[in-house]
Amino acid sequence: MAGPLLEKPIGESKLGRSFGTNWNNWAWGSDGPVLCEICGTKHPKREDDSYIISKFLGMQVVEECCGAILDRVYRESGEEFTVAFLEEFANNPTSPRFSILLMTLNEVCIKAQKAALETAKQLHTVYIKLVPIVDIAKTRT
Repeated sequence: MAGPLLEKPIGESKLGRSFGTNWNNWAWGSDGPVLCEICGTKHPKREDDSYIISKFLGMQVVEECCGAILDRVYRESGEEFTVAFLEEFANNPTSPRFSILLMTLNEVCIKAQKAALETAKQLHTVYIKLVPIVDIAKTRT
């Protein structure tokens, strides 16, 4: 290992958990002691809970310590990674590599459709409220 990427812990992932899981599907648990190779922090043995460990750039990450590094990568490159992944999927949609995508895609599309319909309803409500104001303005000019 060349050395830590960061000088100190940057905190746990906030975004990954908001999607219902950890970012890294290579994650596993350990009650320690463990080393976060991202910042060099040595975490002691735990008696009551385990650390969530994953890999990032081949380095061991203690997610509670530096999992936020994955949030940063997502914010900076998430869209590009998504486009590349979907292009791969389009070229080989039956590959086992895309089994999680196939399980998730229908659910995500249904959620997006519901959100779009809700937005359309809200816009329609605002439009209905604005029409009388526009009509009044027309009669005054």
